[in-house]
Amino acid sequence: MEVMTGMPEVTKTEVGRMLFQVHREKGVETAIKKIRHGIGDDWKLFTESDIKVLERMLGECWVYIDSVVWESIAFSQLKYTDVLHIIQIGDVSKGKDSTDTKAVTDVTAILTGKGKPAV
Repeated sequence: MEVMTGMPEVTKTEVGRMLFQVHREKGVETAIKKIRHGIGDDWKLFTESDIKVLERMLGECWVYIDSVVWESIAFSQLKYTDVLHIIQIGDVSKGKDSTDTKAVTDVTAILTGKGKPAV
């Protein structure tokens, strides 16, 4: 008779998903810290809801941006208006069922300094 002890076995796929999520959260957390530092006192002008939208949009972009490019983004150089644009884009795409490719493309353009798309 075999006695099961300990935690249930976790598949490699589940471990991969968990690691992906942890890396994504860490990337977003680091970006937020840099943005907050760069913006300074203006950070206080954003609501908790605004910050959640910003985190969501950064997380979506993290998935699509090459890691080398992500690491090269000067998050601390983003201006208040850049962050406001990202939040506005996120608000527009919030109700969509799946990832809004245009929103991710527009936010990526802001992050990489390759444009300031109209909102």
